[in-house]
Amino acid sequence: MLRIFFYTTLFFSQIVFAKKIIFLGDSLTEGYGVAQEAAFPQLIQKKFKEDKLDWTVISSGSSGSTSASTLSRLKWVAKEKPDVVFILMGSNDGLRGLKIEETEKNLGQALEWAKQNKVNVILGQLHVPPNYGKDYFKNFSDIFPRLAKKYNIKLAPFLLDKVAGVPSLNQADAIHPNEKGHLIVADTIYKYLKKEL
Repeated sequence: MLRIFFYTTLFFSQIVFAKKIIFLGDSLTEGYGVAQEAAFPQLIQKKFKEDKLDWTVISSGSSGSTSASTLSRLKWVAKEKPDVVFILMGSNDGLRGLKIEETEKNLGQALEWAKQNKVNVILGQLHVPPNYGKDYFKNFSDIFPRLAKKYNIKLAPFLLDKVAGVPSLNQADAIHPNEKGHLIVADTIYKYLKKEL
């Protein structure tokens, strides 16, 4: 009886104390063009397990989504009571050349809601391809550190660091990482998370 109680207690304690991180993003998070288990959120889950860290990863990626959907989607995933929501939104805004002010406003509304509702968020730095012009590239990139400072939240490094612009790590569209690219993305994000979580 004592042994049964011990195992039951251990089982429930693992459930209670396991923490939850949700990646809220677009097709990069969804793993467009690769198998689900090869996308970076699932690879990060494997890394947590290998390191015996009690974190559950939930991927909430939606292809084609822009910053306009960030607030509504954040409200939805917040119902899961996550310990962290890692926001990777805005790439499609940049690829479509949408107004910088609109992207910043949309993300700001989501971060303001998170602040008011005590949702712990990490904002991921994003960039657009350099062929969009130096001014647009800089203005877009500057959105993220500015918002991180304004809302006093953590800013994660660019997830496509060492992947963007490398043909062997991307699919034919030169935008979405292939399986090799996702491995590097997972390493980049996981190294950051291990320091910050």
